Amino acid sequence: MHDRPTTNPTLSAIDFYRLIRGQIEHEDNLITQRLSWFLASQAFLFSAFAIVLNGPLKSRFGDPVQVAFFRLIPIIAIAVGLLIWLAVWAGMLAMRRLRAMLTLRADLKDFPLIQGRLHTRWMGLAAPVLLPPLFAAVWAVLLFVG
Repeated sequence: MHDRPTTNPTLSAIDFYRLIRGQIEHEDNLITQRLSWFLASQAFLFSAFAIVLNGPLKSRFGDPVQVAFFRLIPIIAIAVGLLIWLAVWAGMLAMRRLRAMLTLRADLKDFPLIQGRLHTRWMGLAAPVLLPPLFAAVWAVLLFVG
């Protein structure tokens, strides 16, 4: 399979535009879902971390288990963040490829831009792109300071 965008000349301009727009909307929805999964997982893991942090020094499972949880929760949170961050980037690359396909057809030059201009796209993607590394940095501090 090749990575160069191709077009289907048998589709009308409007049909091709709608097809690409639908695929971009699908990828955009996936990014939104991934960000929701990320935020839900981080909230859950922060809660678990707080419970372990505020638990009795001698839990019924013993100190080694509590210490293990104290170390594992940040590691899991960082791993989840990195995986979701990669998935967000994959969606962004897919949308970029789809937008590039629109530029290959001269009969689409007067159609509206899908997702606006570059700077507005980046502002819209700031949260999905920047939140995972931000949370990873917080978890790293908690992991290495604790």
